[in-house]
Amino acid sequence: MCFQHIPVICGLHRRRKITHRRQDHSNLRRLRQTTPTAASFSVGLWNCQSAVNKADFIASYANHLSLQLLALTETWIKPENTATPAALSNNYSFSHTSRPSGRGGGTGLLIANGLKHTPLLPTNTYTSFEYHATLVNTPAKLGIIVIYRPPGQMGEFTNELDMLLSSIPDQDCPMLILGDMNIHLDSPCSTDFISLMHSFDLEQVPSPPTHKAGKNLDLIFTRKCDTDSLTVTPLHLSDHYFIQLNVCIEKKPKAAPTMVSFRRNLRDLSADQYSSLVTDNMPPPGSFSSLNVNDATDALCSTLSSCLDDLCPLTTRVMRSNKPQPWLKNDTVRELRSRLRAAERKWREKRIHADLQNYQLLLASFSTCLTTAKAEFYHSKINSLTDSRKLFATFNTLLNPPPPPPATCLTAEALASFFTGKVAAISSQFTDATCSDPTTCSAPLYPSTKVNLQSSFLLLKLA
Repeated sequence: MCFQHIPVICGLHRRRKITHRRQDHSNLRRLRQTTPTAASFSVGLWNCQSAVNKADFIASYANHLSLQLLALTETWIKPENTATPAALSNNYSFSHTSRPSGRGGGTGLLIANGLKHTPLLPTNTYTSFEYHATLVNTPAKLGIIVIYRPPGQMGEFTNELDMLLSSIPDQDCPMLILGDMNIHLDSPCSTDFISLMHSFDLEQVPSPPTHKAGKNLDLIFTRKCDTDSLTVTPLHLSDHYFIQLNVCIEKKPKAAPTMVSFRRNLRDLSADQYSSLVTDNMPPPGSFSSLNVNDATDALCSTLSSCLDDLCPLTTRVMRSNKPQPWLKNDTVRELRSRLRAAERKWREKRIHADLQNYQLLLASFSTCLTTAKAEFYHSKINSLTDSRKLFATFNTLLNPPPPPPATCLTAEALASFFTGKVAAISSQFTDATCSDPTTCSAPLYPSTKVNLQSSFLLLKLA
């Protein structure tokens, strides 16, 4: 018997090597650091002394200066007047507070349509001054309080202003307080007022006289924001001067790029000069004729483009977020606006009284022409409408302003009033039911039956 050797294969089980994960710094990527950018607001302040008969001029002049915010005092707008706020809402959202009774007074703020805003403080009535408070949320947070204090003794102004400033919910928010306060800062009576503003970290923006009498009655205070380019312009429609300045606030960088447009100034282009420049830069006729069609076309287009860039270079301009109103496209209005800009530049450069009078005359002509152009536009629009819905919508835009944005900040007063109204609404569904013994009272509780709210809960508990 033959035995055959059977091979045996022995395998060696290897233990799996466990490697602990370690930090690999080569996988790290350096983050791009961003620095806060500055948000700039173009702000105006004016005691208009009645915006009722100057609504078209105010809105168009603010658009002419490309203002984003325009604070108005002494608007003289009564609570039942809706036509004036509607006229001021062209390219702007007009938020205002009227004087509760009597004539005069009133404060308001024109806010560009691209800026989101909410009410900053609830409406409260003070005896010594009037105010309107708004919080701008984009492109950066900025609290704005427009104040008007009538002329006279200080009275309770300092104490009531202290109450107003203390009621601001966010004390760390950048703040802009401006208006006609009728305070002579060089008098001893203003010491308490200046100390109060300093206690809230509010700094006064220095400015030249803001009244034709040489007084500085319109004051501007800021907190956590910088100002520059302040100018004062005497207008023909008020004793107070028009104040314009830039307010800069640091904000987080925004990803959306700024929209720009490219333009050429072809008004000063001379055809003879352009023709001679093209002739000098064109290739010689012999070499140009030897080129094929594509190369000759490219050479011609390149020469025309380079000569045009030399004579009329491309310029960039930031595009406006709001389109101008249709009546501003009138040829007469456009010509007057150009002359108005030239007259303003001439007056600001030389500061001659004759140039100022010319500028104010052009402003008066611009205001009259603007009112006429707007009336003609709406006259032709109303006559051309055949749809009754569009007709009534047009009248609605003329007589009623757009609704203000809803308030997004929840205050303790709003929460308490909400629950108070809720309880009152539930209580109104029940009537008082007098029942000496709740256990023997068998009145059915239907929605139409009204009982006392406390006795109703007692009945439900006993049931």
